[in-house]
Amino acid sequence: MVDLPTIIMPLGDTPWTILMKSRELLPAVEELLGARKAEDAWTAFARQALRRGFPHQLYVAYRVLRGMGEHVILDGVELSSLPYPLAREIVNRKLMDHVPMRRWIVRNQGAQSFDWARRRRLAGKLNASEALALEIFEQFGHGAGMALSLADRAPRLRGGILFLAGVGASQEMVDARWSHAGRELELLANLLHQRLAQLPYRRAEEVLTIRQREALELTGLGLSTQDIAERMKVSVATVEKHLRLARKALGAKTTTHAVLIACSRGVIFVDPGEACSMQPPDPDLGQIDTPWNFVSFEQPGQPAGNA
Repeated sequence: MVDLPTIIMPLGDTPWTILMKSRELLPAVEELLGARKAEDAWTAFARQALRRGFPHQLYVAYRVLRGMGEHVILDGVELSSLPYPLAREIVNRKLMDHVPMRRWIVRNQGAQSFDWARRRRLAGKLNASEALALEIFEQFGHGAGMALSLADRAPRLRGGILFLAGVGASQEMVDARWSHAGRELELLANLLHQRLAQLPYRRAEEVLTIRQREALELTGLGLSTQDIAERMKVSVATVEKHLRLARKALGAKTTTHAVLIACSRGVIFVDPGEACSMQPPDPDLGQIDTPWNFVSFEQPGQPAGNA
């Protein structure tokens, strides 16, 4: 007789329910992985959280570079589906850095309920801003929730998400929903975090002009200022002007620093994310060696248009 492996399933799950959950997750995973803009990835994630009983979320993340004992925060993002009155009150009071569980998120891994913040308040361990932020959340009926730390889930990106149920939801209700859907939400949150690590938080044209981006990209490719001027068909002085303005826009000290920041933020060497076009085989030549290409890929050495 052949010994068959024993399959251990969580209590309450059957092969059918596991299959159905997998089928429900696949479209969500595909949508997140296919997002080409930060707002598209966030919208897809927020929709899935809503379906699992958490209509309001707050995502906060920072891009961090570390090297030779130094660390620098390059930029950050806050994506929110909090109710507008609550979000407005928190922003107006300058309390976004003190929202409930923020301290826990940046110092821990995994998930934790808002009970952690309430216990610290009872023990007198919340500072004035943290206590005020928690009080405001409670005043708006959102004193219960879950915090998920994503501190170690993506290279050079630190962050986390707050999950809130509807107005007036108790912590017991939140805990029950998390017990049912928490693993799925953690999976989707990790995918969101990984996707956002590869996407610019702001559109490239909102940060740098086309010419500034071009000058930085060519610098990053190893071209000299003279070479860049010839490629862009402008004077050396104009190239230096574009680089100077790019440094200013990025808050960089040197051009090398500007290239590093721009590349890390995803505002240069930007992948437009267009679909690949299939090339039908030529009947005279037979099957082609390269069955697809990028439809608008520029020819090597072709300079961009002049400003």
